[in-house]
Amino acid sequence: KWDWVGHENGLDWRDGWQSRRNNKDTQESEMRERIINTFIEAWERRLGSLCEQVVACPGALELVRALSEHGDLPLAVATSSRSEGVRKKRIKHEEMFQFFEHVVTGDDKNVRNGKPAPDIFLEAARRLNVHPSECIVFEDSLQGAIAGKAAGCVTIAVPDKRMEKEAFIDHSDHVIPSMWHFEGKKWGIDVDMSNHSIDN
Repeated sequence: KWDWVGHENGLDWRDGWQSRRNNKDTQESEMRERIINTFIEAWERRLGSLCEQVVACPGALELVRALSEHGDLPLAVATSSRSEGVRKKRIKHEEMFQFFEHVVTGDDKNVRNGKPAPDIFLEAARRLNVHPSECIVFEDSLQGAIAGKAAGCVTIAVPDKRMEKEAFIDHSDHVIPSMWHFEGKKWGIDVDMSNHSIDN
């Protein structure tokens, strides 16, 4: 429910606006445009505040660090988040972001279509100078997993705990409960997260 958007901006969703959405009256059109723009601005403000509170997936930092120690494995982030949101996420997670050579965001000019389209992963592979088939994608969303497969990448799903794991089976090459369960030898990488001391 988005009542909070209306309350914050002096708008009332119950005023019959939706039922009059086809009205061609100029005043009505201007009102609709104002409401839509206000909604988008309020949504982006709310997203911005949430970005600063994002918590890293369990084992993500440790896995990224382990992969970076190989030296011959270029790393990139391919996220649907806008660049401003990523900037805010980095504030608390710069220790992890330092290992990535590139960060491709959803509002990147070279990403014409968002996930589940493959554009963002194809762009990340291009910047890394690696063929998509030689890339491994880690995804916690179903749309992202579909995008990874569509790009021709090896796709490992790490489903958000709120989602059913079964939904990812047909759209990924492997499904693991957390980054701590990554076994790189299956993909020709000498990284086994189970060797790390963890409490999971």
